[in-house]
Amino acid sequence: MNLKSPAARYSTGMAVWMVLYAAALFGSITLIKSQAPTGALLYALAVLPALPIGGTILAFLAYIERVDEYLRAVLVRRFIIATGLTLFICTAWGFLENNAGAHHFSLYLVYPLFWGLFGATSLILRKAS
Repeated sequence: MNLKSPAARYSTGMAVWMVLYAAALFGSITLIKSQAPTGALLYALAVLPALPIGGTILAFLAYIERVDEYLRAVLVRRFIIATGLTLFICTAWGFLENNAGAHHFSLYLVYPLFWGLFGATSLILRKAS
């Protein structure tokens, strides 16, 4: 694989961000449980794993900018559909929580929900075309 290709750069970027995510997640959990910080330090440690998630989003956006027009259009369409589905599901679940006593859905699960829907959308749209 050409290491300068958009796919290689995307894969490398995602791998780096995911390693940082795992380190931030395990590090913050370990420090919170062992040191019991309070105040600003607790908040900083609690939000630390979210920062690399922002990096993965930037890596995906950079990938979209580097690919050809056709693939860009396909990816953007999938991204928009997956985003809409994520918003719909989260909103519907919020109403279920408030009005029907449904189990609470933790917000940190929205990111994997989105990517799961992106994958499902990609499979469905690929078969439809």
